[in-house]
Amino acid sequence: MAAAGFRLRKIRTALTFGEKLQRARKRKGVNFVEAELATKVRAKYLEALEREDFDLLPNDIYTKGFIAAYADYLGLPSEKIAADYFAQKSLHKVPDEQTFVAGKAIKERALVITPKLVVISFAILFSISAVIYIILQVFSFAAVPKLVIDNPKNDAVVVEEKIIVSGWTDPGVDIKVNKEAISVNPDGRFEREIVLQNGINSIIISARNKASKETSKVFVVERKSKTAEK
Repeated sequence: MAAAGFRLRKIRTALTFGEKLQRARKRKGVNFVEAELATKVRAKYLEALEREDFDLLPNDIYTKGFIAAYADYLGLPSEKIAADYFAQKSLHKVPDEQTFVAGKAIKERALVITPKLVVISFAILFSISAVIYIILQVFSFAAVPKLVIDNPKNDAVVVEEKIIVSGWTDPGVDIKVNKEAISVNPDGRFEREIVLQNGINSIIISARNKASKETSKVFVVERKSKTAEK
């Protein structure tokens, strides 16, 4: 009940362009099929205009032509309806490439480097390095040791009574020259002077690791006396 001296008045809200089209069509007493036959605009586009379904409508150039034909058919000012259409569409949020790129950029920036993340990363790297180291050690332990001889050269002919046997192997490997153990440097290098007999000398050099894997090489050195050389 209204207070004395006052009357209730219904406030009218402005109709949207879709509502104007719908009201005019119903006042005309036609359906979408009849409107399609008269305007040559497909019924689904006419219905989309009334429902203001911007996603279903084609490019604005074609839509503007649809609005003009439909508004003229319904007896409405086409320019005013078109202006209402574009004004309302500008408020309709349609995802575009810029929005997509911005959203993607936000997602890409979502990864924040924190002290905890740094610690976890270092822990993972340390674990991976430890596993790789163990694997390499196992393979190195199980493989035969390397043995490279710098001196003497095989089938060498010398006149000296003594000769230097030198070369290198893997660290921690035991070296024997003619079954006699010799010292090996921590880096795997070794050197030993041996006495040669006149004639043919066979020098056997062997390397043996902790896994009892062994590599051997045999060198033949001939010693000629200085008298025989003359």
